[in-house]
Amino acid sequence: MVEFCPECSGLLRKEIRDRKRLLVCKCGYQKELGLNDEEVEKIIQAKKDALDKNIIIVSGEDKISVHPLVTRVCAKCGNKEAEAWQVQTRSADEPSTSFFRCTKCKFTWREY
Repeated sequence: MVEFCPECSGLLRKEIRDRKRLLVCKCGYQKELGLNDEEVEKIIQAKKDALDKNIIIVSGEDKISVHPLVTRVCAKCGNKEAEAWQVQTRSADEPSTSFFRCTKCKFTWREY
């Protein structure tokens, strides 16, 4: 939960000073947090568990794709499947540029 300084309305930030857990403001206001070591360990473990659930291990860059696959013929190897994505490379009133990457040889080309 976010807390604000009662004196200047600034954002209170967490800090540890002299083994005390504090909420500190730039104006000098300090508020001690009443957490014991057991509660702190629970919070740390909860954060580690959340990270463990969200980590993706990638063994090779070419094995994972986030782009949709489309039917396009690669000019380099003749493969008929490519990844596709679009990027706004010019001004906003002009159409975006479509990029394609061959799933076989990784050759990348664009179409306007």
